[in-house]
Amino acid sequence: MARARIRATLWGGTAFAVALALALPGCAAFARAPQSADAPLALSPPFALGVEQLFAWKAAGPLADARNVSRVPLASRMLDPGPGPDPAARLDPRVRVLFAPDGMNNFANYLVPQRRFNLYTFTHWAQIDVLSWFAGAAEHNVMIPARPWVDTAHRNGVKVIGTAFFAPRAWGGSAKTLKAFLREDGEGRFPAADRLVEIARHYGFDGWLINQETDVSPELGGCMARFMAYLTRIAPPGMEIHWYDAMLPDGRVQWQNAYDPRNAALLQDGATRVADAMFLNYQWTPAGLRAGAALAEARGRDRYALFIGADLWPARDNAQRAFGNKSWLRDLREQGDGPALGSVALFAPNFNFNAGGEFGDFRADPRDVKHFYDGETRLFAGDDRNMATGNSTEAMRTGAWEGLAALVPARSAIAKLPFETSFNTGHGLINARDGGVVGGPWHDMARQDPLPSWQFAHSPAARLEIGYDFRRAWQGGSSLRVLPAAALHAPAEVPLFLTNLSIGARTGLSVTAIAPSPGYALRLTMADGSESLHPLAATGAWRERRWCLGPLAGKAIRRISLMIERGYPKPLNLGKIAIQGRCSPAG
Repeated sequence: MARARIRATLWGGTAFAVALALALPGCAAFARAPQSADAPLALSPPFALGVEQLFAWKAAGPLADARNVSRVPLASRMLDPGPGPDPAARLDPRVRVLFAPDGMNNFANYLVPQRRFNLYTFTHWAQIDVLSWFAGAAEHNVMIPARPWVDTAHRNGVKVIGTAFFAPRAWGGSAKTLKAFLREDGEGRFPAADRLVEIARHYGFDGWLINQETDVSPELGGCMARFMAYLTRIAPPGMEIHWYDAMLPDGRVQWQNAYDPRNAALLQDGATRVADAMFLNYQWTPAGLRAGAALAEARGRDRYALFIGADLWPARDNAQRAFGNKSWLRDLREQGDGPALGSVALFAPNFNFNAGGEFGDFRADPRDVKHFYDGETRLFAGDDRNMATGNSTEAMRTGAWEGLAALVPARSAIAKLPFETSFNTGHGLINARDGGVVGGPWHDMARQDPLPSWQFAHSPAARLEIGYDFRRAWQGGSSLRVLPAAALHAPAEVPLFLTNLSIGARTGLSVTAIAPSPGYALRLTMADGSESLHPLAATGAWRERRWCLGPLAGKAIRRISLMIERGYPKPLNLGKIAIQGRCSPAG
């Protein structure tokens, strides 16, 4: 989102999106360019529409693309019922997390597999609730999510919302554009709102963020408020309409950095629900958040409808930059480790992809993959990269960054058989099939497997290095590698998946791994607290082991973990875990 002080030199933010549109030849052209294997479409249909294109859009017309229709339904999710890997964590299960990479149009608009490894991906679905497809430019106002991302988000139970963006005047925004968008008929209907709902339903995504940052007249400001109320009213159940804290009801753009009496009516106006949620700008204070939470509740709304913005771009001062500001997550909680004062909106979390410096530059250099994954892991797991430690109370004492997992419990959509994962993150330096290499670099988010619910947690006393290995894969582009960095003086656990899988008489488990030394086993923890341990065979090549789970029939698997015996085990690669409704002979 544009800030009160916009810096044209910054890579992140609306300023960059507009600068990109002005700098790249052909970006403003409305005709759809051919999509090469390595060139995602930045500002072209079907992903980006101007106002007049929005009104001209038809599902069967030239501005639409049937390949962008997601047919993956939104999976239901379960909340971790226990304390999670960190028993001391002060979790708030009512918090929702919105994840808004800055400029999704610039690095994720593709519909076909790409012949390139170093494109943007994301793996921590268990810790977020909404993916905001944030993008936009002065002449490209409606940003539509790409189907591969919607497919994978939905499989993980995460909603995806598009963006309707109206730029600040300093970056080409105009009242004329917004006025054209806000056409209103004599009966109070807004054709643009009708079309936004139609587009979301057609493509199979879950709503819209309305980001209106153009200074306009009081008359047009009032029209915008009526538009919001109409859009929220006509949105079908399950579709979410979010408003960004920029324009006030009188049409002026003045970021409040809080929910306060000046912007309150853009969430709830008397008995009228104007928006489902409000994304608060980033210069908030704890006192302002406390007042906003109280005001929301006084107006009949849940404080968790307020998404407290965190601008993570490292170069921006006076924000929540990663990881220069390590206290903001505690600042949005009551007394530092109590309930949150609202939900959380993570803006520009793509710093690990293209910020450079300490975060590397994976976008330009595929060799920076370790930096890329480390930045995301640190954001969610904390400075120690371990979700089993770093609770808020301890972080208050040490000043460490504790990670989002210290606030939000894991969520999981793994609730029915078959369950299968090869730890494929959706891209690879190789393309593997049954352990053999069949291709070179590739990227396709639609192929991403279910990934661990806790990335990564392990017994605090163990020194383990855990991550994705792009040199060895059983299926796809990666496997999970666990490297003991020192001798283990006690058995260690690596919690992997939160599940609710019912075991029947013929349920079977299989694990494919490279385990050069003994000492590894897969543990199934049941909802009743009982456990079932399945040792892996010592082997220097891929090997599958199978077990029948019939003796456990009637139980439900709540957690899948990797267990490591004490001693000096060698590195392990997990290539596949499968739990299916049929049992093959043990092997």
